[in-house]
Amino acid sequence: MKRNVFCISIVLIVIGIIGRFYAAQYSHVTPEGLLVDSAWLPIGTLMIIIGILALFVLGILYAISYLRNRLRR
Repeated sequence: MKRNVFCISIVLIVIGIIGRFYAAQYSHVTPEGLLVDSAWLPIGTLMIIIGILALFVLGILYAISYLRNRLRR
């Protein structure tokens, strides 16, 4: 389970970074001053945030299980 969450979070972070680069390439300002942006900017940001949060939670769970095993000895 932990390995699956780790792999999924890494994939989310990588896809989010690629989406952010893609959005940066295709966003432009119209002559009227409006920013035309693709949907990949918020989607990529959300993927990166979810991936980092999943890694953070996984790290906390790993630390808790490590400390529990350490205290049992």
